[in-house]
Amino acid sequence: MSGKLHVKKRHKFVSVTMGIIVSFLLASCQSNELSKPNNEAGLNGSFETTDSGYPVNWAFFPNPESDDIVQISVDTTKAQEGKQSLKLATKQSEKTVGFRSRRVPVQPGKTYNISFAIQNDGCTLKVRRIVQDRSGTDNRRSEIIVDTSSPTSDWKAFEETLVVSDGEANVVLVFLVEGPGTLWIDDVHVEEVTE
Repeated sequence: MSGKLHVKKRHKFVSVTMGIIVSFLLASCQSNELSKPNNEAGLNGSFETTDSGYPVNWAFFPNPESDDIVQISVDTTKAQEGKQSLKLATKQSEKTVGFRSRRVPVQPGKTYNISFAIQNDGCTLKVRRIVQDRSGTDNRRSEIIVDTSSPTSDWKAFEETLVVSDGEANVVLVFLVEGPGTLWIDDVHVEEVTE
């Protein structure tokens, strides 16, 4: 009997220890990105609203304030919409860097147009569109909608039409960049198509 009790205590200790380790890893993952939330700015797809030099409502990874492999800034010399664009520069090619939007609410049965414009100098860009449930914890669909390494000195527009299915409530856009190179992005929209 004491052998079974010893095994139960050991199992409980291992379970608690694993829970602590997983919690620590999740916390460290979240701390390796930089995000400046602002509930009044919406998607901020023209990157006009900033906080401490970073566009609000976008999460940048790895954290550009603690990892020098990526530099994030707003560029007032290049803009497709508004007065500035987001500029991401990286000098290495071993790690993927990037940024993601906040959750954009969508409604089942409705159609949305997802669009943005880029300029590219040397980077490979993949854009993943994720459709989540209402809680934001279940990714119902996740697809690469752009995969390009073509250099562009002028703004190049991309767009996708998305029909939202039952159980889907949010869209998140994730921009994954492999360098070395520089990427500019502007004019990001997730808009309902109305006839």
